[in-house]
Amino acid sequence: MARPPGLDQMIAAFKRKEYRTAARLLNPLLQSHGNDPWVQVYAARLHEISGKRAIAEPIYRKLLQNTTSPNPKILNLARQGLERLERADRDRRKDALNKARKTVGGQGSQRNNAMFVLEPLPEGGDRQGAAQALARVFDLDTYSARLQIPSREWRVYRLGPLAELQIYEQELKAAGLSCFVAPIPAIQQTKVFQVRHLEAVEPQMVVVCENESGQLGRIQFGWDEVTSRTIGDLPLFASVVDLDARGKLMRREQMQDYAQIMDVHLGSRRTILRLVDSSYQFDQGVDFVPVAFLEEKNHQQVRPTRRTQWNAVTSFFDQQLPHAPARDQFDSFAASVSDRDDLLLDIKPHLLLSRRHENSIDSAFHLYSALIAWHQSSTP
Repeated sequence: MARPPGLDQMIAAFKRKEYRTAARLLNPLLQSHGNDPWVQVYAARLHEISGKRAIAEPIYRKLLQNTTSPNPKILNLARQGLERLERADRDRRKDALNKARKTVGGQGSQRNNAMFVLEPLPEGGDRQGAAQALARVFDLDTYSARLQIPSREWRVYRLGPLAELQIYEQELKAAGLSCFVAPIPAIQQTKVFQVRHLEAVEPQMVVVCENESGQLGRIQFGWDEVTSRTIGDLPLFASVVDLDARGKLMRREQMQDYAQIMDVHLGSRRTILRLVDSSYQFDQGVDFVPVAFLEEKNHQQVRPTRRTQWNAVTSFFDQQLPHAPARDQFDSFAASVSDRDDLLLDIKPHLLLSRRHENSIDSAFHLYSALIAWHQSSTP
C-alpha cells in the first residue's frame, strides 16, 4: 500500500524532535488518511509526548490487534510505545511510593493501617480493560488480574500503609476501575450497640440496647439517619459425640444452626445498631406479630416461632427503609478475607454468640458491616 503523501516529511520532523512541526503536518493526514496505520501510530506517539496517555494507549493496543495486514515496523513502533507508557507509569508510581514511605510521623510511615478494596464492575463493564489496569498497576499478568476482579461483592485485595494504597487507588480510578481505600482504625472505632428490643417506632425509633460494657440504655433516631444496613447468617456449632474410624468415642464440633443478624447503620453517628435473632427480646417492646395466632390445621392458638418473629422484624425495617436496602452478600466478601489473619485478628467481632472457641467468621462479618457503614458515610 502506498504511503500517504506528506507522511515522510512528518516522520522526519519526529526524528528531529520538532514536535510542533510534526503536529502541523499530521493534522491534514488525520483528515485525509485517518485510518492509515502509519498515521495512527504517529498520532499515538504525539499524544504520548503530549502526556495524553489515555488517548495514546488504546491506539497502540488497537494497532497490535490488527491482524488483517500487519506491518512489522508498525507493530514494533506500537509495542515500543506501550512499553514506554508502562515504564513511565512504573517510574511515576515508584517515585510516589518512595515519597509516601519517607513520610515521617505521618500515615505513610505506618504499616498495614489500611485496606485496598476492589468493587464489582457495573453490569456490562469492561472487564478486560479493568484487568489490564489492575495488571499494570500491581505487576500481574492479565489473566490473574481478571480473576481478582470481584463479580458480586467487595474484595479486600491488599493491606498496607494508607498513603501507599491511595496511590494505587488514584491510578486505578483514573483507569476506570472501581476501588477505594479504607483506614483500618476508622473501622475499629465504629461504635456497636446490641439491640434488645424496639421500644417505639413513631414518631421516632427508640431501641433498648447494650453498649460494649453491657450497660443498658436507649437510643432514639429518625429513619432518615439510617444510611445503610447489612444482614447475614453466621454458623453456630455444638459439641457432639461421634465414633471415629476405630469405633471409639470422640467429641467434635458440628454446625447446628445459623445466627441471623441485621445491622442498622447510623452514618453520622458512626454507629451500628446490631440485632441478633437469638438475643432479641421478642416478648418485650413493640409487637411485630401477634403473641398468638391461628393455626389453620387444628385451629389452636400457638405462639409464633422465633423465625416468624424475626422475619416480621426484618420485614418492618425493609418497609421503613427503602432508601437503605440491606447488603446481603457477606459470603462473597468473606471469601476474600478468610485467610487474612493479619487483618481479622485486629477486628473485634462485637457479637454476643454462644461460642466454645473464637471463630474468625464473626470478625469477618463485623468487618463487612463496619466497612459498609464507613464507606456509605464517607462517600460524598
